[in-house]
Amino acid sequence: MKKLLILVVSIYISSSCSQKNNPDLEWMKNGTLHKKLIFEWKTASDENKLATCADFIANLKKADHEKYKSIEEMKSDADNLKICIDEGIANNNYADNMKTSEVAVLCYVLMKPH
Repeated sequence: MKKLLILVVSIYISSSCSQKNNPDLEWMKNGTLHKKLIFEWKTASDENKLATCADFIANLKKADHEKYKSIEEMKSDADNLKICIDEGIANNNYADNMKTSEVAVLCYVLMKPH
Protein backbone atom coordinates (compact mmCIF):
# COMPACT_ATOMS: atom_id res chain seq x y z
CA MET A 1 0.00 0.00 0.00
CA LYS A 2 2.87 2.37 0.79
CA LYS A 3 4.37 1.77 -2.66
CA LEU A 4 0.98 2.47 -4.27
CA LEU A 5 0.75 5.77 -2.38
CA ILE A 6 4.28 6.71 -3.47
CA LEU A 7 3.34 5.98 -7.09
CA VAL A 8 0.22 8.15 -6.91
CA VAL A 9 2.17 11.01 -5.31
CA SER A 10 4.89 10.78 -7.96
CA ILE A 11 2.26 11.19 -10.66
CA TYR A 12 1.06 14.41 -9.08
CA ILE A 13 4.52 15.82 -8.48
CA SER A 14 6.12 15.54 -11.86
CA SER A 15 5.58 15.23 -15.53
CA SER A 16 8.98 14.01 -16.58
CA CYS A 17 8.79 13.44 -20.32
CA SER A 18 11.20 15.53 -22.36
CA GLN A 19 8.89 16.95 -25.00
CA LYS A 20 10.92 18.88 -27.52
CA ASN A 21 9.45 20.10 -30.79
CA ASN A 22 9.59 16.65 -32.34
CA PRO A 23 6.44 15.76 -34.33
CA ASP A 24 6.87 12.11 -33.32
CA LEU A 25 6.28 13.17 -29.72
CA GLU A 26 3.12 15.22 -30.28
CA TRP A 27 0.93 12.33 -29.06
CA MET A 28 2.31 12.76 -25.54
CA LYS A 29 1.68 16.50 -25.18
CA ASN A 30 -1.15 18.40 -23.55
CA GLY A 31 -2.66 15.75 -21.31
CA THR A 32 -4.89 17.46 -18.76
CA LEU A 33 -6.57 14.62 -16.89
CA HIS A 34 -3.95 13.95 -14.19
CA LYS A 35 -6.02 15.29 -11.29
CA LYS A 36 -9.46 14.80 -12.80
CA LEU A 37 -12.15 12.36 -11.73
CA ILE A 38 -13.19 9.39 -13.84
CA PHE A 39 -16.47 10.99 -14.90
CA GLU A 40 -14.33 13.71 -16.54
CA TRP A 41 -12.09 11.09 -18.15
CA LYS A 42 -15.14 9.51 -19.78
CA THR A 43 -15.90 12.63 -21.83
CA ALA A 44 -12.29 13.56 -22.70
CA SER A 45 -10.79 13.11 -26.15
CA ASP A 46 -8.68 10.06 -26.95
CA GLU A 47 -5.74 12.40 -27.60
CA ASN A 48 -6.02 13.92 -24.12
CA LYS A 49 -6.35 10.46 -22.56
CA LEU A 50 -3.27 9.16 -24.39
CA ALA A 51 -1.17 12.21 -23.50
CA THR A 52 -2.20 11.90 -19.86
CA CYS A 53 -1.35 8.19 -19.91
CA ALA A 54 2.08 9.05 -21.35
CA ASP A 55 2.77 11.14 -18.25
CA PHE A 56 1.36 8.50 -15.93
CA ILE A 57 3.33 5.66 -17.50
CA ALA A 58 6.61 7.61 -17.59
CA ASN A 59 6.30 8.53 -13.91
CA LEU A 60 5.23 5.05 -12.84
CA LYS A 61 8.13 3.50 -14.71
CA LYS A 62 10.48 6.03 -13.12
CA ALA A 63 9.08 5.21 -9.66
CA ASP A 64 9.93 1.56 -10.37
CA HIS A 65 13.51 2.65 -11.21
CA GLU A 66 13.08 1.57 -14.81
CA LYS A 67 13.49 3.37 -18.12
CA TYR A 68 11.98 3.01 -21.54
CA LYS A 69 14.22 1.75 -24.30
CA SER A 70 12.25 3.57 -27.00
CA ILE A 71 9.41 6.00 -27.58
CA GLU A 72 7.52 3.20 -29.32
CA GLU A 73 7.69 1.05 -26.17
CA MET A 74 6.43 3.97 -24.10
CA LYS A 75 3.60 4.71 -26.55
CA SER A 76 2.55 1.06 -26.49
CA ASP A 77 2.41 1.10 -22.68
CA ALA A 78 0.55 4.43 -22.66
CA ASP A 79 -1.97 3.07 -25.14
CA ASN A 80 -2.41 -0.11 -23.09
CA LEU A 81 -2.91 1.98 -19.96
CA LYS A 82 -5.56 4.07 -21.73
CA ILE A 83 -7.33 0.91 -22.89
CA CYS A 84 -7.20 -0.56 -19.38
CA ILE A 85 -8.73 2.57 -17.86
CA ASP A 86 -11.39 2.83 -20.56
CA GLU A 87 -12.35 -0.85 -20.28
CA GLY A 88 -12.27 -0.80 -16.49
CA ILE A 89 -14.79 2.01 -16.27
CA ALA A 90 -16.97 1.20 -19.28
CA ASN A 91 -20.71 0.73 -18.84
CA ASN A 92 -20.83 1.57 -15.15
CA ASN A 93 -20.70 4.50 -12.80
CA TYR A 94 -19.08 2.92 -9.75
CA ALA A 95 -15.72 4.64 -10.36
CA ASP A 96 -17.02 8.03 -11.49
CA ASN A 97 -15.81 9.82 -8.35
CA MET A 98 -12.42 8.09 -8.22
CA LYS A 99 -9.33 10.00 -9.25
CA THR A 100 -8.02 9.14 -12.69
CA SER A 101 -4.55 8.72 -11.20
CA GLU A 102 -5.83 6.05 -8.78
CA VAL A 103 -7.35 4.01 -11.59
CA ALA A 104 -4.17 4.50 -13.64
CA VAL A 105 -2.05 3.06 -10.82
CA LEU A 106 -4.39 0.08 -10.45
CA CYS A 107 -4.17 -0.58 -14.19
CA TYR A 108 -0.38 -0.22 -14.12
CA VAL A 109 -0.15 -2.83 -11.37
CA LEU A 110 -2.42 -5.16 -13.35
CA MET A 111 -0.39 -4.64 -16.53
CA LYS A 112 3.00 -5.40 -14.95
CA PRO A 113 4.38 -8.86 -15.58
CA HIS A 114 4.58 -10.85 -12.37
